[in-house]
Amino acid sequence: MRNVCLGLLSAGILAGCAPVGETPPRPATDCPVSDSRNWHAWVDRMPGPGSKATLNISGEVDLPTPGYSVSLRAGPADRAMPPGQRFALEATPPDGMVAQVVTPTEVRYRAPADYPHYREIIVGCGSTTLVTIPDVMIAE
Repeated sequence: MRNVCLGLLSAGILAGCAPVGETPPRPATDCPVSDSRNWHAWVDRMPGPGSKATLNISGEVDLPTPGYSVSLRAGPADRAMPPGQRFALEATPPDGMVAQVVTPTEVRYRAPADYPHYREIIVGCGSTTLVTIPDVMIAE
């Protein structure tokens, strides 16, 4: 079979040649999250000395192993008023060997709010939209 694959490769017509009975490797996914839930977003505008409006986002994602570090990175907002804003979930896998067990992992974001109100928050991971949180609440 190897000679056939090499011949096809040199002829420029190789399209995923693998020995009979072996499964070719699957392409890697661009997001390790298998599921997510319990998403909430709110703007904290509670009064107080030196207080500033703060955008808060929280949720939970299932990752393939324990030890991932996760964060949300703010992305672009649309031009609607109030705007919708995109966030990207960034998941960094652990170093070394770890157990292969689905692990629920908490995600939190807290930063000064760029806008007084948000129409929606969209959280994506790779090319997948994990959640759209409509009607972002205001805590005053």
